[in-house]
Amino acid sequence: MKNISGFAEEPPASQPEAAPRLWKAYLAIVLATLFWSSNVIAVKLLLREVPAIPAAMMRVAMAAGVLFVLYRSSGGRFRLRRDEAWMLAKLSLWGMTFSFFFFTAGLRYTSVAHAVFIGALVPMAVLLLARLQHQEQITALKLAGILLSLAGILLLALDQTGGAGSNWRGDLLVIGGVWCFAFYTVRAKKLAARYSSLQFNTYVFLAGTTWFFPFLLFELARLDWNTMSWVGWSSLLYSATFGSAGAYLAYYFALRRIAASRVAVFHYLQPIIASNLGVVFLHESWGLQLGLGALLILLGVFLAEY
Repeated sequence: MKNISGFAEEPPASQPEAAPRLWKAYLAIVLATLFWSSNVIAVKLLLREVPAIPAAMMRVAMAAGVLFVLYRSSGGRFRLRRDEAWMLAKLSLWGMTFSFFFFTAGLRYTSVAHAVFIGALVPMAVLLLARLQHQEQITALKLAGILLSLAGILLLALDQTGGAGSNWRGDLLVIGGVWCFAFYTVRAKKLAARYSSLQFNTYVFLAGTTWFFPFLLFELARLDWNTMSWVGWSSLLYSATFGSAGAYLAYYFALRRIAASRVAVFHYLQPIIASNLGVVFLHESWGLQLGLGALLILLGVFLAEY
């Protein structure tokens, strides 16, 4: 299941460790879940002070910088064949540039709960695109999951509780981000298998930054930095550090030590935690339709994945 951060996932690099030593791994996955869940709140707060497009560009660029430092400090070198570099550039356009723009802009117009539960549909979109390319078979159980998730989306569309209103534009933008990242996930599968997770994600974020770097400079020159509060600055820094690199490191620390199936359970907690944080910090509210729609989406994704 794709997390809200947008990082690609990989199987565990080693066998699970003995039980007495697992507490660090479980602590790491709990921290990763909290970082990713709270990252949505940070972005929502940032959008109160910075327009969606420059906010998305700054998030990608700063995350790329953090990953670059981590990769180089670990002794990593940049080695890409020319054909792989061009493929990576095209993939980053979908996986970083377009998906981040859609997700960030969508969060500007809709509630945290809507954004995170719709974002949880990435595995469903991956399944459908993989089926079109004959990489997956849709069983009766997977079909049931798809139908349940569609029913959940319909209930979200009808939801009018606090923070959502009638902002269907935001929901549609997030759905656009889901499809962009799903397309990237399917097409990047073979290329990602040739590199470590840190190396591949560093490449993708750096390539994604190059696509819009001239526009980023233009947008940065237009922003009135004097009007940006400490909340805006803190939100931006949190999203680029804890919400990306911190969560990423904690996640892969856990994934190398405990079974992937156990780690996957925590993914289902991300939208639940994020939406409740929206209630606490942004004064959003839950309604019956939202709760039922969220339940159907998570149940549908679970069936489609298993």
